[in-house]
Amino acid sequence: MRYSSMLSWMMTAVAGLAWLPMMPFLPPWPILSAGALVSLLVAFFCRSSGRRSALGLFALFLLCSAWSSAYCQSRLDQWFPASLAGEEVVLAGRVIGPLEKRGGEARPYWRFDFQLLPGQCAQHYCPPGQPRFRLNLYQTPVIEPGGLWRLRLKLRPPSGTRSPGAFDYARWLMANGYSGTGYVREILRPVSGSVGIAGHYNHGRSSMLDGAADDLSRYRHHAVMRALLFADRRAMDNEHWRVLAATGTSHLMAISGMHIGIVLAWGMLLGRCVSAMGHGGRRGLQLIAATGFLAALLYAAMAGFSLPTQRALIMAGVLCLTLALARQQSSWSALCLALLLILLVDPLSVHSAGLYLSFGAVAILLSVAQDRRWQGHPWRLALVAQLSLIIALAPVLTAWGFGLSAVALPVNLLAIPLLALVIMPLLFAALLLSPFPEISHAVFGLADAVLELLMSGLAWSAELSPLWWPQGGELAVLLGLAAAGLMLLPPGLPGRVLCLPLLMLLLFFPSARPALGSALITVLDVGQGLSVLIETAEHRLLYDVGPDFDSGYNSADAVVLPYLRKRGVGALDRLVLSHGDRDHSGSADALIEVVPVNELLSGEVERHRRFAARDCHAETPWHWDGVSFAFLPTGAAVSDNPNNRSCVLTLAIDGRQVVIPGDIESLVESRLLASGALQGEVSLLLAAHHGSRSSSSLAWVKTFNPEHVVFTASRFNRYAHPHHAVVQRYARQGSQCWQTGMTGSLQFILSGEGVSMIDPPAKRFFWQHSPIEMCAGEDSPSR
Repeated sequence: MRYSSMLSWMMTAVAGLAWLPMMPFLPPWPILSAGALVSLLVAFFCRSSGRRSALGLFALFLLCSAWSSAYCQSRLDQWFPASLAGEEVVLAGRVIGPLEKRGGEARPYWRFDFQLLPGQCAQHYCPPGQPRFRLNLYQTPVIEPGGLWRLRLKLRPPSGTRSPGAFDYARWLMANGYSGTGYVREILRPVSGSVGIAGHYNHGRSSMLDGAADDLSRYRHHAVMRALLFADRRAMDNEHWRVLAATGTSHLMAISGMHIGIVLAWGMLLGRCVSAMGHGGRRGLQLIAATGFLAALLYAAMAGFSLPTQRALIMAGVLCLTLALARQQSSWSALCLALLLILLVDPLSVHSAGLYLSFGAVAILLSVAQDRRWQGHPWRLALVAQLSLIIALAPVLTAWGFGLSAVALPVNLLAIPLLALVIMPLLFAALLLSPFPEISHAVFGLADAVLELLMSGLAWSAELSPLWWPQGGELAVLLGLAAAGLMLLPPGLPGRVLCLPLLMLLLFFPSARPALGSALITVLDVGQGLSVLIETAEHRLLYDVGPDFDSGYNSADAVVLPYLRKRGVGALDRLVLSHGDRDHSGSADALIEVVPVNELLSGEVERHRRFAARDCHAETPWHWDGVSFAFLPTGAAVSDNPNNRSCVLTLAIDGRQVVIPGDIESLVESRLLASGALQGEVSLLLAAHHGSRSSSSLAWVKTFNPEHVVFTASRFNRYAHPHHAVVQRYARQGSQCWQTGMTGSLQFILSGEGVSMIDPPAKRFFWQHSPIEMCAGEDSPSR
């Protein structure tokens, strides 16, 4: 088969495997298989070779699509059903370690993976195969990695916040093979039976990690050593990740293609040294390939065979097999074959950023290496390769929500060779010398000294320039990809001159601003909490910042800041903390540390004295860019109930209003109605207290009769917000009701004509629930 023909067949198969996991629906695999069979039958009776080839490609595309559809459907069948979320179930499975201690010393808990044994069934949940769950344990663990245990669990399907620029946790869970999350209610008993090879491996690796943690704790950079040797990042703290992100070097601590490639290269070098002692020719090539792959395999085992490591191992296997067979195969066909094998094993790999970064990086390096202008000039080749990587991968990083670092080029140009040629060889040499403790300790000490040089340099570089987040969204990413494609064109071809302008558009694409006399209201999905960004033509106000947790997670870092960056908001004119409850103002410290705030107002000033907050209840109305703002007088400024101290914010244009009442309850609602402070049509209302039955009284609902109502509540919250009776009240008024935990973040435009929703919520991927307008099924009258 000719090279071009083989490449076209492989790329067709790749396309067939890759497109379906990105779709909002899954066509039935039997129909796709039948289509492939029909195409093959037609091709068999077709006389034209061109048509026969085209039909064969189409049949291959449908066949690969059928496999992808069947695989994705099997993963969906393993999901824990939403109807059982929060119910207790008893299931048996294998504990997959290591157990990760989280939450600090005050309220520690442990996180681990739990893979069900075949044939488990609980409350009509009888999944095929062996689903994996991500669990938290809130008691001192008596379970051991690799062991078989029966546990009483509370589970839910994969879920997370959905907001522009934010990390999609549900997508990450799906791409990494999880069928749900939850926590352990009770450890019941061990399960008898053989733990098998997987159990022994998991137990042995966990013991190795614990031993390594003790042995390496004497070194200053023990956390980095553990991450590089074993992919054990439990000791890496937030400062480590901040420095790595700011310098564009986070990939150094994620065991994937680069690390497997480094170990593969050193293994091949060892094999070549051995073969030089008497094994030449084809047997020598086979020895080189075998030692290289064996080294990569052992390293992948030390790293826990994570999905990125498995993908890198497949790429290494293709390279070694080609070398062992002494085949003169194109580098591009080998790359396509590796991609094909990875997608055959796991079509959902298309939802992993690492897949695009790994294969994109290899493709860029191949393009640069094959350019004759740089051959024979190693330092020039290294510089051009690193520059090409940074430019060409910038749109990929932007698409996945990663920031761009201005110092990434010089830092990586020095850090990668230092890691590949010095640090990792020293670490592995020290590990191999473990039977000789004194020598091993000396080598680890030398590695620690080199790591001190590296990490100090990264920390210094991180202060030189902040991360940059392009703002243009999908259009800017497409322009960046076009710039990367033009840059990699062979010299002499027209169009390369457009590379720089297109790249500038990616970096400095302006974000759209509301017109004068209008306001953009974004209700962010921060889980069980509240955060609303209000933008006018020249001003920005943030109402609440959402929750934080003892684990260290906070909605400012996870949701609010990524959205502000995506919108190009570098400072806030006003920050309003409605009251002091954690689900509304818990993330305030994290936000204020990063974003300058001109004025800070609070409904509970005494709980926010550290911010020098002013009392929102004493503020007078103000006007920004044709939009009127006011805090309503609630008469609850000294209430003992923090909810009733909430700032009630209104914004209005020509009598059309938006009301954000925080967590006020029916007592304050009745006071506001009696005072007559709120006049005019309410076009958008955020339901008070997330839709709790203690708020949204019948009089309140009937008086305002809002067109849109938003319940800021997570999908599986333990309070059952919004309450069914509250939803029914709004439904009877003909309101359109939305819950952020079901729809993700919502955007509305307020103008003199009323409120309109921007981009109504829609299902993006096949595993997501379809966002619904909650009041539509509640026998609501038409407006």
